[in-house]
Amino acid sequence: TSGAVAINRALSQRRAEVVMSYLVAKGVPAENLTAKGYGPDKPVGDNKSAAGRAQNRRVELKVME
Repeated sequence: TSGAVAINRALSQRRAEVVMSYLVAKGVPAENLTAKGYGPDKPVGDNKSAAGRAQNRRVELKVME
């Protein structure tokens, strides 16, 4: 992680909200979506390297029935 945890969480939340806004603009009903940013709490890559940090800048979509 590079930078303060609170800043990274805020960035993560904004990233999720931007994707949600895009989906709503494309016709997905907002009530079917939730935006949740995890910041450094759920990494998939090693935060000690630039490549790992790049892997962690992601958005995951979960389809619920």
